[in-house]
Parts: sequence; structure tokens; C-alpha cells
Amino acid sequence: MINYNQLTIKQFLKCKMIADTETDPVLRNLKLLAEIENTTLDAVESLPIGEVVKKLEGLSNIETLQQDAKIKLKFSIGGKKYIIKWKEQDLTSAQYIDVSHFCKEPEKIIFNIHNILASLAVERTWYGKELKYDGSKHKERANLIYNDMKIETAYPIMLFFCRYYKELIENILTYLEGEALEAMKKVQDFMKSGDGLQPSTA
Repeated sequence: MINYNQLTIKQFLKCKMIADTETDPVLRNLKLLAEIENTTLDAVESLPIGEVVKKLEGLSNIETLQQDAKIKLKFSIGGKKYIIKWKEQDLTSAQYIDVSHFCKEPEKIIFNIHNILASLAVERTWYGKELKYDGSKHKERANLIYNDMKIETAYPIMLFFCRYYKELIENILTYLEGEALEAMKKVQDFMKSGDGLQPSTA
């Protein structure tokens, strides 16, 4: 049986697209196997049906299998170390803008998993120091995550993020509103003190 935990995000999303769009159940399974084994549909069609069925065991349960998987917010990929920053107090404004962009359409969030993770991921040095988030390298990070990260690592993070995303957004908006009100109060206090700029009488 194929170890579906070891599928990359790229493979997983292509499989999900096939599963969502191909209505013929036999053809769907053949296309899925061709994608997973990086071969042609003709090659898969030449296999004995029993072998195809055995190879596809567990695919329909992949999302269920990931429900209780351990969340790893620190990971290495492409020779680099990263940490996922998800708490509102840890996100930079650039990260918030980037991740919000890829979460505009809830029904497409799963297909943007690599872009969302690239928005939340901060690179770390080999000794653990966190580097500043670099939005200009978002596409580079997203491509690396898309092509190389295993769904075993990515999917639990995605489930965790989706559960807390609404709360995260609400907390950030509350924080920003609080900061705006505080700034307005300081301006008003400043003007009341008489130290503000006075209109010229010249």
C-alpha cells in the first residue's frame, strides 16, 4: 500500500483536484494512481485491477488519517529551517496582509496551503535564530513548500490554522481598533492641553 503521508503538497492537491472533478469512479482511481506514481494513464491501465486496488488503499481516507497527526510548527525543507508564526502578536503586518490575501475565498484555502504556509513561515538559522520575514521571497518559499513539503507535515498545520484563523483575524482587528482608539485619545488630549498648533492671527 502506498504511504500517502509521504505525498508532497503538489501531489496531494493534484489528487484532490482529480477526485473533485472526475465523476467516473474507475477513471478517477486510475488517474489518481497515475499522478501518485508519476506515470501515464496508459501505464496504469495496463496493470491488473487487483494491483490497482491494492495500491489505492487508504487514499479516500487521507484527510481523516491526518486529523490526529502531530502538529510540527518547526520544520526543515530544501536545506533551510523554518518556524510557523500563527499568533497575532507574532505576525508582522506584511505577513498578515499576505496570508489574508490567500484566505479571501474559504473554499479555495486548501489549494492555497503552500501560499499560506509561505506567508506564516519565518526562516531560522542553523542555531535557531529567527530571521525577519521577507515578503519578497514569498514565491520562492511557496514553490519550495509546494514541491517538497510532505502532506504529513503540511496538513496538520493547515487544519490547525483553519480552526484558529477566524479567531486570529478577529483578535488582530480588535488589536488594531484598540491601537487606533488609543492614538485618537492621545491626539485629543494633546489638543486639549493647549500645546497643539494654534491658528495664525497674522
